[in-house]
Amino acid sequence: MSAPGEQDEVAGRRPGDARSRLSGLLSLDSEELQALRRGPQQLGGAAHRNTRRHNLSVIRRLLFGKGPQTRPELARLSGLSLPTVGALVAELIESGLVHDAGIVAESRVGKPASRVALDTTGNVSIALNLTQPDRFIGAVVDLDGAVVERAELGIEGLYEDAALERVVELVELLLQRTTARVVGIGVASPGLVDESGQVRFGDRLRWQEMPLAEELRARTGIPAAVGNDVNLLALGLGRFRNGSGRDAIVIALDNGVGGAVLEGGDPVLGEQFAAGEIGHITVDPGGELCRCGDRGCLDMVVGAPHLQRRLDTEGESALEPAGRILGETIAPIAIMLNINVVVVVGPEQLVAEPFAAGVVDGIRSRVRPPVFDGMRIEVEPNDPDFELLGAASLIMESELGVF
Repeated sequence: MSAPGEQDEVAGRRPGDARSRLSGLLSLDSEELQALRRGPQQLGGAAHRNTRRHNLSVIRRLLFGKGPQTRPELARLSGLSLPTVGALVAELIESGLVHDAGIVAESRVGKPASRVALDTTGNVSIALNLTQPDRFIGAVVDLDGAVVERAELGIEGLYEDAALERVVELVELLLQRTTARVVGIGVASPGLVDESGQVRFGDRLRWQEMPLAEELRARTGIPAAVGNDVNLLALGLGRFRNGSGRDAIVIALDNGVGGAVLEGGDPVLGEQFAAGEIGHITVDPGGELCRCGDRGCLDMVVGAPHLQRRLDTEGESALEPAGRILGETIAPIAIMLNINVVVVVGPEQLVAEPFAAGVVDGIRSRVRPPVFDGMRIEVEPNDPDFELLGAASLIMESELGVF
């Protein structure tokens, strides 16, 4: 990995330039932005996949969503033949993912059927949250979304390859703490993360073109997937905690303002993998100078470090207006996308009632009453487990196809 100054010179920027220190799109010139564009979508669907892999995914998904089922029930629900289902179930049992759940008591005459079920406690994911400023957080998460083991490692002063080595160290520590079958390793990382699990730009850890998923696969021999931290926070909330529905806007304030849009249950990545990066929308042209070089960015108004400073100097009177500005910013996004669920998370002392009331009032002021009445707006304290659960769900989707 290059040193920070070398990266600036390669990109044609002066070391120390405020813009060169920013993560995300603001650190890039137009040529670099074009280079970040996502490639054309690959054709999907069952017709373009290996049939057996697709059918295995269908059975896993049914068992995950509907619970224990008999083989005839699986055949009826999947539309597959009973012999095909029998062969698929046998393969899943042999792999350890599925187990026999016992005989079904039936009144009809004939041989009683046995149910099969996912072994939700015998199969786990290793999930990592790399968003905290002073430590990496890791957990062993079972298929029900329960955290069964935890570990943390400090990261003060660690950047670039040294930070990568600490990630690997944390994974190895968690692997030692579980005897269950590890399905995969999921990571919630700050920065721009592409579909291959490469961190294109991550300012805080000084990562640039870091092939994090590939490195973890090579070091451990276990499948790995990496996603943007706010996107995975949104997944963790929506899939395991608050049942926010399949479409939602999630805003996180802890490390500046980051957003995620879930559409059909999946994060919208955007052409440069930066959908939801709303922190540098100008909301107060005469406001404080931001590190991006502009004034009055949303991050300067509601990002946790700046809002905490205002709370310390101005008291609680600073919270309601800040929440209102955030609500006014969110409202047109929600209207354009026709999304009715909005979740805002941040430090508990900042997202208390004055701020929460401001968010609600800000959204209400920008949308028509019938639309507002149908919206669900939640403002709540963040929990590092949200990212962990999102990282686990990323693995459950990529390796098991259960979402």
